[in-house]
Amino acid sequence: MFWRSKSQTTEKNDEVEEINEDEVVEENGGEGNNNNGEFVCDDVSLTAMFGPFVKNYTSALAHGQQMARIPYPFNFYYPNSSLQHQATIQMSHIDLLLEANMETEPLARFLGVLKYALSTCSLTKFPYKPLIAFVGETAHHHVIHSPDDTTFFIGEQLSRDPPTACFHINNPTRGVTHAGSLALVPKFNKTHVHVAMKGEQKTTLVDPLGRWHEDYFMENPDVAIRLFRMLTELTGNITITCPSTGISALLTFKDKPLFGGRTNVVVGKIKQNNTVVATLEGLWDDTIRITDADGTREFFKRNALVKKKLEQPEEVPLTAGHIVWAPLIHALIEKDYKSAKTIKEKTDAEIRARDASIVYFKKEGE
Repeated sequence: MFWRSKSQTTEKNDEVEEINEDEVVEENGGEGNNNNGEFVCDDVSLTAMFGPFVKNYTSALAHGQQMARIPYPFNFYYPNSSLQHQATIQMSHIDLLLEANMETEPLARFLGVLKYALSTCSLTKFPYKPLIAFVGETAHHHVIHSPDDTTFFIGEQLSRDPPTACFHINNPTRGVTHAGSLALVPKFNKTHVHVAMKGEQKTTLVDPLGRWHEDYFMENPDVAIRLFRMLTELTGNITITCPSTGISALLTFKDKPLFGGRTNVVVGKIKQNNTVVATLEGLWDDTIRITDADGTREFFKRNALVKKKLEQPEEVPLTAGHIVWAPLIHALIEKDYKSAKTIKEKTDAEIRARDASIVYFKKEGE
């Protein structure tokens, strides 16, 4: 993908209420999953509502209907768009990439990039999901590390069937760039939906002193939505490679057994020039330990990560999702689902009347 910019009509950002995603999760579902990743619900009415929905949902998928077009209960919507949600995932721990580029040894830099990749592993609590971003929706954010050190994010939704988005992160002061594309391609498998997370992410680390210029390529784990077990989990194998240093990692996200076992288990191997130099094992949402020539120790601990605060420019394009969806998001947070239905119909009509052109990204070769 290549960066492409074009002047757009902009709108002041003052009147849009700021959404704290941690508060949103509590507001919209609280402890949706127990410590083992499975859905817990004491509300009989929610259980009664979700049962028939699963039956209708699976029936629609079995007949080939696109996930994006299947009606979804408003009380199961996460009050943010998929693009804005992705911005939060990619930027919350961007400092891990900045720290990686400060390491002088290639393996230490690779491990730093690997930590960042693990930090972006995320699932919304079952059965909630974000609003699907509209074609042409944009996201504009930045993280200020110091007065002269800022990381910028821009993202754009390219299609809805399948839902596809691109994003670009850049810190010109630190020589760090991270960009990627993500397309959600679902396949119904009788008891669950397998969502292939197509696309690739690329990190570039450039030493300000010119000692290295490295590209890292990483894949996205797939998602399994196990409807009748009311469980969502990451699944499959992904690779992270750095061709210039010959270092690579293979991570396997294991499925939870039908009985017993844990969710969110990940294991992996790190190779340098085709020789295994370390292994990993643990829970991607908790703690992962590494074993190498120096022994076994803690490598990654999610609870120890500090989320960065995402800022937004004072002026943003009219395509910015947090502005377009603001009335609907407010209704969802307030649990006013009757108003949410009316607002969404009105917003969808306004979106259909827009020019759905893609501004910031284009396919390689175009």
